Amino acid sequence: MTGWIVAALLLVTIVAVGWPLYKSSKTSQKNLQAFLQGDLERAGRRRRVFDVLHTLSNAILHGQTDTTLHRLITEGAVRVVQSQGAILYLLDEKGEALVPRHCTKNCPPLISLPERIVNQARTNAGTLPSFLRLHSIAPGEGVIGSVFSSQKEENVPDLRENPNFKGKNNPFQQHVAALIAPLNHGGRHLGVLAAASDSTVPFTDHELEMFVALARQCGFALGNAQAHQEANAKKALEAELRNASEIQRILLPETAPDIPGFEIAARNVPARLVSGDYYDFFPIGTSHVGVAIADVCGKGIPASLLTAMCRSVLRANARENLSPAGVMSLVNRNLFPDIREDMFITAIYAVLSADGRSLMLARAGHTSPLIWRKATGKVEEVKAPGLAVGVDKGNVFDRITRDVNVSMETGDVMLLYTDGVDEATDHKGLLFGVDRIKTVLGLAAPNGAQAVIQALCDAITKFMGGDPQTDDITLVAVRKK
Repeated sequence: MTGWIVAALLLVTIVAVGWPLYKSSKTSQKNLQAFLQGDLERAGRRRRVFDVLHTLSNAILHGQTDTTLHRLITEGAVRVVQSQGAILYLLDEKGEALVPRHCTKNCPPLISLPERIVNQARTNAGTLPSFLRLHSIAPGEGVIGSVFSSQKEENVPDLRENPNFKGKNNPFQQHVAALIAPLNHGGRHLGVLAAASDSTVPFTDHELEMFVALARQCGFALGNAQAHQEANAKKALEAELRNASEIQRILLPETAPDIPGFEIAARNVPARLVSGDYYDFFPIGTSHVGVAIADVCGKGIPASLLTAMCRSVLRANARENLSPAGVMSLVNRNLFPDIREDMFITAIYAVLSADGRSLMLARAGHTSPLIWRKATGKVEEVKAPGLAVGVDKGNVFDRITRDVNVSMETGDVMLLYTDGVDEATDHKGLLFGVDRIKTVLGLAAPNGAQAVIQALCDAITKFMGGDPQTDDITLVAVRKK
């Protein structure tokens, strides 16, 4: 009962105070109505901002394309501030230009119009929209570019009066009002969003406030969408690299050949998922075995593709040819037309007689082989002239690259390796170097080819001390039985 009495007294008080004011002041009534109407408009704009952001969130969650997101942003801007049109500019990958990504129908132009465009637009309604969709601008250029450079929003009551607008007078930009705001995400400047109307009535400060709030959230949405796309692209690339790595692993011999005259061991340790190095063993007829090691100048997918090409071409040309230099000449002539100017291949190709009586090799610009002599306990370098594959189309390569016969006695061990071995670095930037290779080879060689490979891999790992491997490592050891 007490509550009803309080409510009644409150009502009487409101009437007692309000009625004289109502009767005495028509202006106050109109102000009250205007205030209430403004409140409703502001609430409507806020609701439209939330609706646009909700639509954007759903589009991102459902994996919509960039084109769809760009369209939703510009159409949302039009709805929020009730403008005639809107346009979205995003910075290109090089950071050199603001590129129009979507422009709604009937959006007034906010950039300077060339005279030829103005003349064409007088008779062709499609000229202006096409020009706006295709014309990029530099940061700092015009009204749009200045907002991007300054990172400050602008309420432009009349485009022609803006100090940053350098356009000439034309019938398409007589009474253009605009709201322009930068788009950012996590400190990254993404672009600019603009809404415009061909009207003598400028936008209000509250409309600017709502537009800026929308632009901030759209920048956040665009940044998240880009991060999501980049993450998906990274996952897809990693999956492709794993597939490529598996294919490359399959191309490497699973085991060394079991031949009467030699013991062979090898290992490949990629710096990345895929390698620019490779080694290979394969029979040549029934009496010889081919042994190859190669290093492509480069890393990653391009280098791995080139190693696969080199392997295939070498095998195809080695079937009935016992001259290593002759085979490498054919490899060079086959690959030269398809090798980029900034790439080349260094390689050593050796032909071993299965009975161990002979070993002949050709060196195509590769690191010189090393031989540990059992009789002396010393390590020697095998001197062999040769040019890298892909440097010359054939004439110079054939003149320089020669077959070299290598004499080996029982127990001798020959080591082939790529520059990822001697150029391995420790935390101080020091190189592993050829002298360390010779030392490890000399200590491990008496225990056989496999022992040499294992000892070198262990020594390199210890030397690097946990630092990441910067280049592919490939080793091949051949011991005379």
